[in-house]
Amino acid sequence: MANKKRNKTIVIHSKVSYGYVGSSTTALVLQIGGHDAITVPTVLYSNRLGLPTVGGGAIPPALFADILKGILELNILDEVAAIFTGFIGSSDLVRITADFIKEIKQHSPEITYLCDPIMGDINDGFYVPADVPEAIVKHLVPMADLLTPNQFECQYLLGGSLSSPAEAAKRARETVSDSQKIVATGCHFPTTPEQAIDTVVLTSSETEVVRTKRIPVYPPGSGELFAAHMYLHMLNGGSLINATQHSGIVLQEVLSKMHQEQKTEFELSDILFSFGIENGLKSSI
Repeated sequence: MANKKRNKTIVIHSKVSYGYVGSSTTALVLQIGGHDAITVPTVLYSNRLGLPTVGGGAIPPALFADILKGILELNILDEVAAIFTGFIGSSDLVRITADFIKEIKQHSPEITYLCDPIMGDINDGFYVPADVPEAIVKHLVPMADLLTPNQFECQYLLGGSLSSPAEAAKRARETVSDSQKIVATGCHFPTTPEQAIDTVVLTSSETEVVRTKRIPVYPPGSGELFAAHMYLHMLNGGSLINATQHSGIVLQEVLSKMHQEQKTEFELSDILFSFGIENGLKSSI
């Protein structure tokens, strides 16, 4: 995926004024890693959902469509390596996003589409509007080159609970095309040790399980940090398997540090610390 000319990524994701979720994490990781992020907010919130109060809401569809149109009119697609989508707050915005990606893919099929189908998690269930998951599956998933769902989202995408990586692989072969790849994060199967967490890499030809330590701290934005580091590693020429292993270690070490410090929310220091781990991994290769 490495291409020095194509050094920009379009990030379509949530934006919060306070905290590190959505594009506040994804774009920041890419920028620290030396890649430009063209950010398009799907929602504007004061802070993440789940806190006692939150202000803001979804971007109006007409405004959202106009922003995407403006990006196309810049004529910079020859500088774009990929499109990265995350939290999308309404089904209307999902459809507008799909039209945008479809137009780009028609003219520049070499641009990679990475879809983080943010819908919910094992503990909380769905936390997007009821019509968003179906819209994501219908409009975005078929175009994605790489999907990075958590276990809950992966089960929704593949049509039911998953008892093992082998079952996930079988369902993936029945559900997505051979060209699509899935990295299912935060998985815990009956065969997974209690103190471990599995990330499952699914391609048409192989199934790989990347196992890391289970750290008992769950800061919002962990998925964004993992996916952004994985994608950054691939942008710099790493394979999908190596990128998954790499970002798994990065996240594990960040969470371990946060657990020692009794922190439950990401701060800037944690994002910066992740690059200390990143650089250490590079120097050990």
